[in-house]
Amino acid sequence: MRPNFFTNSSPKSKYPDRQYQKYLLTALILLSTCLFSKTLLDLNIFLSTGRMVSTQDWVDLMFAKKEKMALAAPLDRPKILIISGSNSLFGLSAKTISQETRLTTINLGSHAGLGGAYILSRAEKLIRKGDIIILPLEYEFYSSSGISDDFKKGDILARFMISYDRNSLEKISATSIVNFFFSNVFSGNGKKEYMSYFRRNLNKKDILDRLQQQQLDGGCYSGYTFNQYGDETCNMESEDAQVNQAVIKTAMPRSISNIDPGGYIRQFVKLATNKGAKIVPLYPVSTYTDSYQDLAFKKSAQEIKKYWTDLGIDFQDSLMDSLLPPNLMFNANYHPNNAGREKRTRSIIPSIKNHTNSVQERS
Repeated sequence: MRPNFFTNSSPKSKYPDRQYQKYLLTALILLSTCLFSKTLLDLNIFLSTGRMVSTQDWVDLMFAKKEKMALAAPLDRPKILIISGSNSLFGLSAKTISQETRLTTINLGSHAGLGGAYILSRAEKLIRKGDIIILPLEYEFYSSSGISDDFKKGDILARFMISYDRNSLEKISATSIVNFFFSNVFSGNGKKEYMSYFRRNLNKKDILDRLQQQQLDGGCYSGYTFNQYGDETCNMESEDAQVNQAVIKTAMPRSISNIDPGGYIRQFVKLATNKGAKIVPLYPVSTYTDSYQDLAFKKSAQEIKKYWTDLGIDFQDSLMDSLLPPNLMFNANYHPNNAGREKRTRSIIPSIKNHTNSVQERS
């Protein structure tokens, strides 16, 4: 009788390992199939409609309307442009500033997810001699290295540029574009848009109908809810409304030391001043929290002021004037309600008037 060298390793004891390997292989195949199929679907939608799923369509509509308003301003008088992300869209009243200064004022506030470099570059073509440029830039804009950095870090800018502004892709490094497609191409959102695509109804009209319905439903971010000055109007809630917990968050990073590392803000300031425009930097409006009493936050605020002073730009704003209590905020820590917007706007009116007087005297 031949000895059995496998007495202690029965086929039964190996079975669980084989089952585990089989399940793992099956799971990997299914995952790869799903990802590959979704990639093909996303690519098919892009080729068919010219846009990526989960794109912020309202931003394109908003840019088109607001830039048209700015270009239509009288040529014989200076105008005031407010440029930033959504903190000024919700937080400054171009209507009030226009009434107080008697100058055409356009609120170009948009979406902070687009990044400061892209937002400022869009505004360059709108600037004329004598204009006053109000810059309440979001805190995170100060630490960005530029448009390629913003493109790589978040997919809001990337999806928007690919869908609506492909000419600007020449400003983006090849590394950033490759990084986006590998890390952000798979979207977890846009289920309604997928269904619209299968109904063969994801076109320009469908997008506009969806945004108009969003406005009728009382929602923000439709491109139809700002006034003739560019101010957002969806934040007109009653003053006794319950505080939204989303607003109770400190907006400023604890440390802002390396400001404008890529120099994109400096380049914009140089371009605007060369055109004969006046730069008025502000702190962005945000929620007041006890954190702002910490030495680290006060130091960061001073670093921002020093940055502008070193550029030769007068910085007159007060950090405390830019901070509002939670009951004056709307739905995010950069978004005041209407009462908060009026309070913040009133705090900067004297400074704005000083700048408008000096500009008009020179002209």
